[in-house]
Amino acid sequence: MRAMTRAEVRSAIVNLDPTQKKVHLPVWFDEVQWHRIDYLGWRDLRAPMRVYLVADVDDRATGILLRQHPNQGDLGSRAMMCDLCRFSRRFNEVSLFTAQRPSRDKRQRLSTVGLHLCADLDCSANVQSKPIVGPFDPPVEETIDRRREGLRERTTTFLRSVTDRGRTA
Repeated sequence: MRAMTRAEVRSAIVNLDPTQKKVHLPVWFDEVQWHRIDYLGWRDLRAPMRVYLVADVDDRATGILLRQHPNQGDLGSRAMMCDLCRFSRRFNEVSLFTAQRPSRDKRQRLSTVGLHLCADLDCSANVQSKPIVGPFDPPVEETIDRRREGLRERTTTFLRSVTDRGRTA
């Protein structure tokens, strides 16, 4: 992912409610290793159920505000799969996140899109973890590159599905 400025990241969030004026960037923003991540994701420290996701879409910073929904306690022994990195994790490590579609009309803002996402927002670390390689498997670097490309594609597809540019209907 290419390096972004604070102003670029703040202006990239397309689905902010008109009453929300400020995007609180993470305190570790200046230490981000842009070449190691496939999207920038962080929680708002003032509202922990609010999550921001920013990525490069068509050479332009595009981001959304997501809201995390609480996990159901009756799923205690189940595994869930993150829709972005495609890693199966314990039920409490993956949560449902929803994003309102951007619109000036309040009725249109009621339309939301959701996905199951790693609760720690660290899909980039998941896809870069070394896989267990068998004798007939491709090399480790090739597997990691393929995983990262898939993560970028799925992130871009989701961001397009939320924004008006990607809307199909």
